[in-house]
Amino acid sequence: MKTRLANMLFDAKSLGGIGTTICMPELSVAVDIGFCTPAALRCDTLILTHGHADHVSGLTTWLGTRRLYGMRPGRIIVPALMLPVMERFLEVLGQLQGRPYETEVIGVDFGEEVQITKDTFATPFPVEHSGPSAGWALIRLVRKLDPKYHGLPGNQIAKMKENPPEGMFSTKLETSVAITGDTTAAGLLPLDSLVKEAKVLFVESTFVDDRRSFDQALLGKHSHLDQLLPVLEQVQSEAIVLYHFSQIYRVGEIEAAVKERLTDKLASVVHLLLPQEGDRL
Repeated sequence: MKTRLANMLFDAKSLGGIGTTICMPELSVAVDIGFCTPAALRCDTLILTHGHADHVSGLTTWLGTRRLYGMRPGRIIVPALMLPVMERFLEVLGQLQGRPYETEVIGVDFGEEVQITKDTFATPFPVEHSGPSAGWALIRLVRKLDPKYHGLPGNQIAKMKENPPEGMFSTKLETSVAITGDTTAAGLLPLDSLVKEAKVLFVESTFVDDRRSFDQALLGKHSHLDQLLPVLEQVQSEAIVLYHFSQIYRVGEIEAAVKERLTDKLASVVHLLLPQEGDRL
């Protein structure tokens, strides 16, 4: 899926158990790297939700190919509890290659943040999955022009920006994107404002119909769409992207099950990150 949502470009690919990679090329950030896609390779920052193979298996390609092409080492951001294991993993990979990787690894705890761009930072939020796990929100500092200046010509505003009068701009924080990673529906409650108010929200929805029960979804600590619906009704996002669908479904089956279950309100904002046939092993 390559699309623009809420004025942000996304290049993403996902199939539950095989691979998930969500890239934001304009920020040079990829969240998870189950596939090392061309878009992910060009991202200088990787953010990992957890360490399961379908979310990290493209990491070795990302590391090796970037070095082969003479690209900067980049950095990897992980939940704080995952940091020691990730550092050991990279050390072993370097030993296998006969040369250590210089990639920076940063562990971030809940309530902390890490800078992504000049005006954007990432912060983790709790989810419920096996092993050290976190969802991630990308928060942006937005500067808005006071309405009383809205009618002025652009060149006049540009000139005033050099020495702006007091009150010309106000600033606020807004969540550009939130990505849950793998989680149960219950693990998203109570719904964090970082998630609820995200302009774009990616939500894991592994199971979508009666072929898997709630208990079966819970066994792997994954979400079932029927349990997600009350959560999604609280969301204020411009776009909600359901992803990480199970391999038991074909594309048409996913589309039919989701269409049957969504209210008109949700149907107007929900998008599907559908797998491609070539993704299956």
